[in-house]
Amino acid sequence: MDKINEILGQKHLVINELDSDILRSFIFKMISASPNEIVYCIAGTKNYSDKEFKKRRLEFLKTSPIVVGTYHAKGGLTKMFTLVVVI
Repeated sequence: MDKINEILGQKHLVINELDSDILRSFIFKMISASPNEIVYCIAGTKNYSDKEFKKRRLEFLKTSPIVVGTYHAKGGLTKMFTLVVVI
C-alpha cells in the first residue's frame, strides 16, 4: 500500500482503500501456484524481464503476501485462493 501511495503521491492522488480497480492497475505478473491458487505480483523497486521473472518465480511464491483472499463464483465447484506479493 505504501508503494502504491508513493506512486500516486507523485501525481498528487490519494487512495484511502485498496479496491480491485486500483490493485489491477499495479499488477505486474501473475503466477498460478496450483489449480486453485493465484499469486499476483506487484512490482516493487524493479521491473523484471520475462526471463528473470520466470527464473525467480519460485522465489516470489515464498514472498510474504500483503493481501490474502478467496474467490468463489456462484455455482462454481472450487474456491480460488488469491495472494498479492510485492517483488
